[in-house]
Amino acid sequence: MKRIIFIWFFIISVFGSYGQSKSDTIEIKKTLGTVFQQQGKNLTPRQLLEITQSNAEAYKAMKTAKSNYDISSVFGFAGGFLVGWPLGTAIGGGKPNWTLAGIGAGLIAVSIPFTVAYTKHAKTAVNLHNNGLRSTGLSNAGLKLGLTSNGVGVTVKF
Repeated sequence: MKRIIFIWFFIISVFGSYGQSKSDTIEIKKTLGTVFQQQGKNLTPRQLLEITQSNAEAYKAMKTAKSNYDISSVFGFAGGFLVGWPLGTAIGGGKPNWTLAGIGAGLIAVSIPFTVAYTKHAKTAVNLHNNGLRSTGLSNAGLKLGLTSNGVGVTVKF
């Protein structure tokens, strides 16, 4: 009876090891924008870059994504400021400079293709990273119950 309990405990522990890389995967959530999450926490582009360092292809794609993100942020923040300043002046009762708002809108429009490129390259990097995790897990482990050199037993092959 002890042998059977030991065998079942061993089988359960081997099958439990298949989920080791599940917590390391990065999920892609589509909300108002695209959000990358790991273990329920949102990741910044810098964190994504650090996480993907273990996979050369994913790291290269994420470096491209990060540079697109940085460029998009610069144009987006500058454009938002140039649009917000005249709007604040108008709300405050002053005479707004609508030329600044037009330039700001143009800068925001310039940032959009960089944001799209960031999302595209980041999704590629995340998919490469996740696929690399699956290939290094224990998915090739085999469990066989049958005859061994010492009689009947369980054989585990990795």
